[in-house]
Amino acid sequence: MSKMDISISRDATYNTGNYSSIKPSVTITIKDIDANDVLDKYKKASLVLDLLLMKETIALGNEMGSAQELGYKKYVAQLESADDNIMNETKINELLKTL
Repeated sequence: MSKMDISISRDATYNTGNYSSIKPSVTITIKDIDANDVLDKYKKASLVLDLLLMKETIALGNEMGSAQELGYKKYVAQLESADDNIMNETKINELLKTL
């Protein structure tokens, strides 16, 4: 039986007013799917992507709200002074290994 990989994406742009917008985007790739199972896997992945897009929209909206509330320069300064544990490259690499 032949195998294939599929990638599905969801992208949106939301105008948040005052010439601002957020652009959430999510993609999922499923590897080594039996050709007979592609439609079923696509339907399930599509539902997951819809939920992930909602979560990403909320996260980006919250970040935009924080940036607007603080002002961009203060927001960036706050990001730069964030706990090293969050921005640590070693931590990022550890997380990537778990995916």
